[in-house]
Amino acid sequence: MSKTRYKNQKESNEAIAKAYIENDYTNSQNKLLLVSKANYGKKSSNVCYSAVDDKGMNFYEFNNNAEQNLMLIERYEWADFSSVTIDHSIAKSVFTFVGHGENRDITIEVKGKEVEQVIRNHSSMEVNVVKRPVWTKVLGYRSQTTWKMFMASTVYTLILLFILNALLPASTHNFITGLSLFLFLLSIIGFLVGLIKPKWVLPKFKVKTRKRVLFSYLYLILSCLFIVGIFSDEESTSTPASTQVSSSQNSVTVASKKDVADSSKQKVEKNDSDKAVKEEKRQKAEEQAAKEEAKQKAEEQAAKEKAEQKAQEQAAKEEAKQKAEEQAAKEKVEQKAQEQVAKEEAERKAQEQAAKEEAERKAEEQAAKQEAERKAQQQAASHQSTPSSSTSNSGNYKPFENDPSDDQQSNMSCSGQIKGNKNSKIYHVPGGAYYDRTQDNIVWFCSEADAQAAGYRKSQR
Repeated sequence: MSKTRYKNQKESNEAIAKAYIENDYTNSQNKLLLVSKANYGKKSSNVCYSAVDDKGMNFYEFNNNAEQNLMLIERYEWADFSSVTIDHSIAKSVFTFVGHGENRDITIEVKGKEVEQVIRNHSSMEVNVVKRPVWTKVLGYRSQTTWKMFMASTVYTLILLFILNALLPASTHNFITGLSLFLFLLSIIGFLVGLIKPKWVLPKFKVKTRKRVLFSYLYLILSCLFIVGIFSDEESTSTPASTQVSSSQNSVTVASKKDVADSSKQKVEKNDSDKAVKEEKRQKAEEQAAKEEAKQKAEEQAAKEKAEQKAQEQAAKEEAKQKAEEQAAKEKVEQKAQEQVAKEEAERKAQEQAAKEEAERKAEEQAAKQEAERKAQQQAASHQSTPSSSTSNSGNYKPFENDPSDDQQSNMSCSGQIKGNKNSKIYHVPGGAYYDRTQDNIVWFCSEADAQAAGYRKSQR
């Protein structure tokens, strides 16, 4: 399809591109669904067009100076991608295709939602649409860049003010101008205060920085200046017109001049009263700002004192806890020392008791040994006397009989109770270890008190 043909028919570039694409699809098995301007991510000085069909998308580059105006440069098949993310705005739609190879970003102008519908109907891709607030789709707000949003807001405000100036009656212009001057003064004050304390003048903003104060209050200041300039121009332009009309009318009466003078005087008085009201409002605003600043300082001071008090209380608690721990450790050490002393004392007493018992046992053994030796001596003496008596009295021999008096027992009235040894001065109770073993030199006592009164001490066993 030649360049000459379309130039002769004086068709637009879009019509030329559409006609070429339709002709290109004549022999194709794919069904052409729509044609739109596009950008497929490659830098090019020429305009690109996308041809969307039921199986994919063709990209053509348009060159008005070439012999062949439109040339196919790339094609994407729906089957090559697994998912697509779509970000719609007012003027364009950005498609991010995710496939097995590299991802592709494609921008479709105007017909983005139609392309989305084609993808949903003719492919198995997962479609994800980015949800944005409506205002972020407006030109200037899409990138969320601060200076771009500031410029866009300023331009949109200026356009809106011109529209309002044409729609609102002239009687409201003075009121709007006065209100804008008052707001201008408040914006200046807020701007200066915000540079010091941003959070005081940005109550409803999450991000409270000096940069936000700069752009926000600069926008308010410019808006107020725009209002004053736009709504005051009509008065300034109407004055020459009224002067021209009055100069053309030579038959104005003295009464009308007086009325004009009176109205001018009233206007001056009204302006003076408006100035006084504005001044009073400005003073009130300054006083309010001073009160809020004082209140803020008082709150900060109270918060600081409260924090210091909490810190002191915390320090006191920690110190008391440390002292309690030290006291507990000290008491524990003392208790251990006392237990050690008691243990050593018990061991010492046990050793003394064992030594005492050992001494008593040895004394009793010694006494028993001595008693046995004495009996042995007596027995030997009795044996020696027996032969001599037998020789001298052989005619009248009498067999040996044991004399119970040899046991040398005394106080037999309490026999079988407390048994004492005259030699060792130790008494034994029934069931004691040496009670039955003590046979000689026995003294019987009716009670332990009687034995102790006689100077005897109790056996340790």
